[in-house]
Amino acid sequence: MKIFDLLKNKKMYIVVAVWALLCLLVTPVYTTVTVNFSPDPSGEAVTTVFTSLRENVTSKGARARTIYEGVARISFYDIQYGKHCSVKRIDPLDENWQNEEPVTIAEIRVHKNGLPVWEASGSGLREYFIGNEQTLIQDSEEGLTFYVQGNDSQLLPTEKFLQEFAASGRLFSIVTSFCYGLALMLAAYLLGKWFSKGFALTETALGKVTYWIFLGGILGAVLLCFYIGSRSPFWLNPDEYEVRAAVRYYRTHWLPPDLRSDEIADAFAVYGTSRHSEFNTFYFWAGKIGQFFMDAAWQSRWLNMGLFVVMAAMVVKYCKKYFGLLSVLLLTPQLWFIYSYTTSDGLDFFWGFLCIFQLMKENSTLNQVLEGKFSKKQIPGYLMLAFLFVNMFWAKVSFYPILLFVFLILLIRMFEKQGEERKILLKKYLILVGLTFAIFAVRYMITDFGYYGFDKYGVYNEVMELRATYEYKPSTPPLEQAGSIYLYNKGVPLNVFFGEMRFNQDLFNTFAGFFGNYNFGMEGWYYFAMAALYLALLGCLIYELVRMKDKRKWLEFAAVIFCIGMQYLLVFINGYFIDFQPQGRYMLPALLYVAYLVYTCRESKNNRAIRLILCATCMLSLYAYLTVGAVNMIPLNTSAIV
Repeated sequence: MKIFDLLKNKKMYIVVAVWALLCLLVTPVYTTVTVNFSPDPSGEAVTTVFTSLRENVTSKGARARTIYEGVARISFYDIQYGKHCSVKRIDPLDENWQNEEPVTIAEIRVHKNGLPVWEASGSGLREYFIGNEQTLIQDSEEGLTFYVQGNDSQLLPTEKFLQEFAASGRLFSIVTSFCYGLALMLAAYLLGKWFSKGFALTETALGKVTYWIFLGGILGAVLLCFYIGSRSPFWLNPDEYEVRAAVRYYRTHWLPPDLRSDEIADAFAVYGTSRHSEFNTFYFWAGKIGQFFMDAAWQSRWLNMGLFVVMAAMVVKYCKKYFGLLSVLLLTPQLWFIYSYTTSDGLDFFWGFLCIFQLMKENSTLNQVLEGKFSKKQIPGYLMLAFLFVNMFWAKVSFYPILLFVFLILLIRMFEKQGEERKILLKKYLILVGLTFAIFAVRYMITDFGYYGFDKYGVYNEVMELRATYEYKPSTPPLEQAGSIYLYNKGVPLNVFFGEMRFNQDLFNTFAGFFGNYNFGMEGWYYFAMAALYLALLGCLIYELVRMKDKRKWLEFAAVIFCIGMQYLLVFINGYFIDFQPQGRYMLPALLYVAYLVYTCRESKNNRAIRLILCATCMLSLYAYLTVGAVNMIPLNTSAIV
């Protein structure tokens, strides 16, 4: 049914009328309270807003944010009706505040559905808030100045605040909430029709049931990704503070910084390393996109969450023809997790996904460019592909095997050709390689060469020596360095590395599903079940390959095994010779190789065992991400992004 046909549906008008009435009487509103401090009490200080539809507040109504750069932005979904005011209390400094100096709130602003509707500043704030017995308010023209005299400082709104908050932005909130609701309902309707059409892929009952399970799994993954991404604390995710610092830089800058600049001092980890040393464009894009959001989580995480939606939509749209794409999203919840926080792994994996998709899709830009002789009409395609491949070069080293895999598959395809066709294909390969390195060289000359000449590595070591803590400095004697780094130099034998240190076990577990800063894992039966399912999937694929009796398919299978091996080798080298990090996210590119292998086994989508295996991994992934991921990633009684 088209949109114009929808306008003829009488039921649609009933839904719109009911929604309009609801917005008039009880309006759902996305509200943000912004508290500006002067001077900046950043650090461990947390501001909490308590909201409630009733007179009394509980811990369930707490919404907290860490103060950063003198600002705390607290966002929550509110209900607007009558003279109701949901903001019942503000705790300005809620945790670990030991400073005896006075604190000043210079300004408080309220946004509803993105529009500023109320603000107060300076001495005028005293008309709107009073302190409890642990908040000693002083006379000041600069703002609401107070001393904290206990562990539970509170600002209680006056009647004037309650009245003005309830009346603020009422008409705008009604109109925007009505429009947003209509847009969401229309989107849900169109997506439902699209999904229904896309998943009517088979006439068998088993086929229909399994595809709807796949759809439920993908939709559940997207919803959980957004739920966790919008509410989970920054400190619960791997390296997110350092990554966010690099992202913040690009909100106000366009070119990468000099690593020696004090302007980026907050972007260094204890290792003395910084994301600014990378070529990765994730930090640039996340920084620019983050400018359009006020909420702290959305400012840095929106890019990854958006990429996950795009990837999920592509899988749903094309899974009928390219069944293997389902393997990307349904084999482990660890992939879902990396898209719920700020990490360049999300963009790197997305580029890799596009690379594999280019190999699969018959009329993809890659396959069109490689078809026939060179023509000027193909130049935009060459440039697009070069841009894609150079972004893989700018990715983390753990994603380099994806490029190796693409090279091997294209090499296999080239050797299938004969005579002149092979020569033409080779020339096109060389053009792609040349353009890719040309883009890389231009970027290097503009940024890195201007800062460091040809001595970036030397400058990098100098900065590490300066910024790293003692146990991580390159000059520190091996036995005095942190226990997790340079294990080979410390004489740690391989039997200890693989035995007592559980390298392989931890690597597999954190691949199959381990959340937070690798501190929220599943019970042993879950990992045993996932391992059994992975082995069963491999067995089914080998069975399909044997049935096909195609030499090329076996060569592609060998490429898959080889690249998974290279993936593992990179993690091992890093863990044994540099830093012990048996983290499964470094093995996630293996999902892309498996997806291609499922695709290349053309009859795999009709294999009942493969369908059931994917259903099982899908449901286990949802179970893990919901019962362990979501439960532990969202602190009890708060939605704190701290």
